[in-house]
Amino acid sequence: MTMITPSAMAIATITVMLWIVWSDTIRAKRPAPILYAVRVALYLIVTGLLILNLVRYPRLYSSGARAVTIVAALTGLVGAVYFARRLVKR
Repeated sequence: MTMITPSAMAIATITVMLWIVWSDTIRAKRPAPILYAVRVALYLIVTGLLILNLVRYPRLYSSGARAVTIVAALTGLVGAVYFARRLVKR
């Protein structure tokens, strides 16, 4: 059975997280506050899973995959802060 590589998983999460932030910035109407809370939770959960896998399975990560995963985790934290600030501004 073929698994997705850690670097591919990190690149996929970066793509999805940045797309969600981008789609929020171009939207004229603000969504419900619960949606922002769900987004913050999802970003933090995905970031936690990326870090957990990095710590739990270090042998699967090359230096490049480790760097991309760290960038993905930082993207998740920045995205969570972005949506948390949007939630508080309401």
